[in-house]
Amino acid sequence: MTKIGYLPFDSLAANLFFQVVSARYERGSILLTSNKSFGEWGELMGDPILATAILDRLLHHSHIVNIRGNSYRLREKMRTGAYGSPSTT
Repeated sequence: MTKIGYLPFDSLAANLFFQVVSARYERGSILLTSNKSFGEWGELMGDPILATAILDRLLHHSHIVNIRGNSYRLREKMRTGAYGSPSTT
């Protein structure tokens, strides 16, 4: 699994990522996680056209799971008051 969006890609990394996605396209599965919306990928890749080409291949035949809400990692800390305000639930 690859995490996309933690750090921006430089030009070489974005082009290499496109090559990996293209090579895997319709040949096997790719599992990605990202904290960035699809609209932010142009800035993330440093090239909106390249980002569109990557997303075109990734989203074709894809299953998207959009998770919203508080971080599970921080939930316990918030509940005890160690991070932010305690949970009311």
